[in-house]
Amino acid sequence: MEPSPATFWEHVYDLRKRGLIPRVWKTGQLGRFLERPEGPYAPGTVRTDPFNYSISLEGDRIGFFVMKGEAPKAWRVGRGQFQLIADPEDDMSTRESELSLGIERAEELRSRKRPRTYRQKDAAPSVLDRPDQPTALTESAPSFPDPYPSIPVTLTSTERQALAGHSMERRALYIVHKHLRDRYGGRARIEEDQEGSDLRVSIGGKTERIEVKGTESPTIAWHQLKVSSQESHDVLKSGGASMYRVVDLGGANPRIYVLTYGRHFTLEPEPRWAVKLIEPKDDRYPLRGEPYRYDLPYDPVAVDEWEVQE
Repeated sequence: MEPSPATFWEHVYDLRKRGLIPRVWKTGQLGRFLERPEGPYAPGTVRTDPFNYSISLEGDRIGFFVMKGEAPKAWRVGRGQFQLIADPEDDMSTRESELSLGIERAEELRSRKRPRTYRQKDAAPSVLDRPDQPTALTESAPSFPDPYPSIPVTLTSTERQALAGHSMERRALYIVHKHLRDRYGGRARIEEDQEGSDLRVSIGGKTERIEVKGTESPTIAWHQLKVSSQESHDVLKSGGASMYRVVDLGGANPRIYVLTYGRHFTLEPEPRWAVKLIEPKDDRYPLRGEPYRYDLPYDPVAVDEWEVQE
């Protein structure tokens, strides 16, 4: 017979194991099980402990007790939403991997002198982080406020040197790959997408398609942002893919803006013309390259039209 839960987080784990709360939960869903008088904890404990013992995979969100050295117990996966770092639905190997990732992430956040400015609640949510939402990103809302929230990605000096000789597209793809690996660890399967977007990312049966656009500008540079193919246009407009705009490609800390059609941008057709070089004329031969015209080339020439030089 298994022992009864002894701590707050053992109670939460037990609730998950029995299927009484979903994989991604809010503090309000714990109340009817854990708050007094039915449960063992005061309402304040139930409402604050998830925040105090949790961290975010991206951003500066770190709980008070985790900041003080305690091990993190949950991920913050959305606004007021949590997920156990070691969830009972996962196998032992996955739980151990997640615990290790949580400890590393907590140490990284503690060591920072300045927190990141990115906030999960403000950015366009990834479909991979929305367990109860459909995969098509079709929500329509006003553009996010200025300054735009972004995800910073720190490159080592070795990475910067290795990327220096590559194209802008290749550098942008590498940075998005690095962000996804840092965020999801070994849980994510990242593949090239040949159907209108650049990448296809799968986690636990959920898939997100990503169109990657890079620029060396430190801003989004909307005037430079173009979608060339009809396939990319269609998958973005249908909500089947997000656009990851990678900026400051030449810097040590490039950033990623997660953009969705209908919320952050629209797509407008515009005519395009091929630009061809005009070769400069050589003044020494003003008729070079000019067309020739022969008027009556087979008619005889009159004697008086000949010029004779004596």
